[in-house]
Amino acid sequence: MTFYEFLKVAHVVVFAVWFGTDLATFHLSRKVIDRSIEVPTRRVLAGAMLGVEVLARLCLPTMLALGLSLAIEGGYLSAASAWIAVIWVVTAGWVAMVWTIHLQSHRGQGGELAGRLAHVDLALRSLVCLGLWVAAVWSLAVDDGPFASSWLAAKVLLFALIMTCGIAIRFLLRPFSAAFGRLVSDGSNDETESTMAAAIRRAQPLVAVIWFSLLSATVIGVLQRLPWE
Repeated sequence: MTFYEFLKVAHVVVFAVWFGTDLATFHLSRKVIDRSIEVPTRRVLAGAMLGVEVLARLCLPTMLALGLSLAIEGGYLSAASAWIAVIWVVTAGWVAMVWTIHLQSHRGQGGELAGRLAHVDLALRSLVCLGLWVAAVWSLAVDDGPFASSWLAAKVLLFALIMTCGIAIRFLLRPFSAAFGRLVSDGSNDETESTMAAAIRRAQPLVAVIWFSLLSATVIGVLQRLPWE
């Protein structure tokens, strides 16, 4: 298997894992806010949800690196092949950071380190997201944009939309995290349950946008005669 073929296979596998873990996370979130389930069980379900959700977080930078690598190899992005190594070094550091945040939080060791890394992760996601918006719109608006084909620019635009929704969801779910902590420590009450359910409801439309964008990007790829298909 050549490097190019490996990228093609990995691209498909990571997409499947990403979409599957997103669906599983959504399903588990509905269980966590189900008042008919006892609090200890919901605590276990929340742990499972976080364990699955981190895979989706890891898939995002991995998918971005795969997409950029394929674009460079296919000649759709004007960049030297040496940039692929740079992309994967940055991605490896990003993935390691996300995994460290997860481990620290899962073990109850959130603390200062996890907080700082979470801020770095958010800043990095925001910076990359902004760069993708600019590059995609530029490529769609003019002929000499970073991406040589409009179909690829459209996929990048969808990816930027996915990242934007993910960042927004992170803020929308902050009340959920605080309320769930109160649920575990103080037990169930109407105020806590209402706060948790409201946070999930606010995030649901953005989750739907993410799913739609993922599927739309896939359809665009299928309809094009891509070099990795």
